[in-house]
Amino acid sequence: MRYAFRNILRFKARSVLSLLVCLAIFFLAMLGYLIRTVCEDARYRFYGPLDGSVHVTDETLQPFLTYDAACAIVEASGDTVKHVSAVKEYVAWLPELEYVGYGTYRRNRYSGEELTEDRKANYLKGFGLFAVTSMEILEEVYRGDLSITEGTMITDEDTAHRSNKIVISRELAEQNGLSLGDTVTLDMLSIFQSELQAVRLSFTEGLYDGYTFDYTYVIGGIYENSVDNAAAVSEPWKRSGNIVYVPITTVEDIGASDTVQLFFLEEPHYPITENPTVIPDSLYLHLSDLHDATQLEEAINGIGFVRNVRLTEYVSDTSSSPSARFSAILSALLVGIVGVGFVVLVLSVLFHMRSRRRELAMLAALGQGRKMIATGFFLEYAVLMLIALIASGGLLVYAVSLLTVPLMRYLYSVELSAQFQTESADFFILKEPMTETVYPEIYDSRYLLTEYIVPSVGFAILAAFFLMILIYILAYRDTVRIHPLYDVGGKEQEGLS
Repeated sequence: MRYAFRNILRFKARSVLSLLVCLAIFFLAMLGYLIRTVCEDARYRFYGPLDGSVHVTDETLQPFLTYDAACAIVEASGDTVKHVSAVKEYVAWLPELEYVGYGTYRRNRYSGEELTEDRKANYLKGFGLFAVTSMEILEEVYRGDLSITEGTMITDEDTAHRSNKIVISRELAEQNGLSLGDTVTLDMLSIFQSELQAVRLSFTEGLYDGYTFDYTYVIGGIYENSVDNAAAVSEPWKRSGNIVYVPITTVEDIGASDTVQLFFLEEPHYPITENPTVIPDSLYLHLSDLHDATQLEEAINGIGFVRNVRLTEYVSDTSSSPSARFSAILSALLVGIVGVGFVVLVLSVLFHMRSRRRELAMLAALGQGRKMIATGFFLEYAVLMLIALIASGGLLVYAVSLLTVPLMRYLYSVELSAQFQTESADFFILKEPMTETVYPEIYDSRYLLTEYIVPSVGFAILAAFFLMILIYILAYRDTVRIHPLYDVGGKEQEGLS
């Protein structure tokens, strides 16, 4: 190592040139990877994780296919469909809980209810129940409005394992004294009946003994939503704090229960008017290749459903998303930058070794092993690359603080303007967008470090690792070819006869 440092100082001009080449390679690689990550993040935040999937509807674009049928299609499709995403929204009754704002939302009383002074009653339901495959597909989640304060969100694993997990708001938990691990019961019939039917059924005693009406959930997550629904003036279940999330498979199980099936098929007094089979409000298939969508649609319609199924590409692709196009261009530039930098540095290494061939031959003549000579030469470049990596990392930190916010604002503007085909697009490009609320994390230094800086530096380190392996191989191969007797005298190996 001492020999390496001495040679770096001895060949100052060449060392500085090599250092600058390494600095350019690593910094441009870091910067390119950073901007590409920001582009992908902007696209994800604008379109969500469903971008690139297909929306499943009938020919009138209305929900049609059941979640269970979609899962069967996935199993039969082989590698064509990766998985299903779905959302089903209900207005549900959680009889043991008071909703946020209890008593401030009043409705007209039904016959048989207790008469009050204002002749009104509190809503029995008051809870918006979202049955989801994963909360990641929800706009409030990928836009950053909803975040988990305790526990975890509903995930694909929760859905696959039919977990009876429920995620509730912090306000709801505080109002009802709930915490992680506590149980919450859901009136199973309320998600399929009208409020009037639920109220009348609550007055019935003894008629349905032996049937279970409650489904028990366990609180596995508590969330906080930074945006409340101002439209929830008279409908408490639309208020953000009154929305709960559960795996869609639990609603599927509820719909298949004996109690619900009884009311759906046989009950004349309080019948269930909505089919308990889970037909999601939104259903998506994630394809391995979107070019297979047409063929898949034809195959599904060949099954013989009563209506034709339509698969519509969701939101955007590389050709319609400015962020995606920018990311694709940068990916190509990254490969070009790193490739050209590798070539320049490798040529520099070869030239440097040729110019020092006599010196290296003298070391070999003095008995130093070829591996040792190659390692010493390699260490010179390893030190230079380490210095370049550290300097590039420092420059990247400065670049992140300088570029990330303006770039994210610009990308948000162009994504927004791409949705319009009129002159109003100029308004969105020129106006300052509300990225502070859409991307609040870009002002968090820890988020920038973990999501942008560390992956970018990691990419440069990976490039440096492969570059050092290449330099060592070149150094060793060139050292092996040294003939101490003739190279010390300055003669070429080819002159031997």
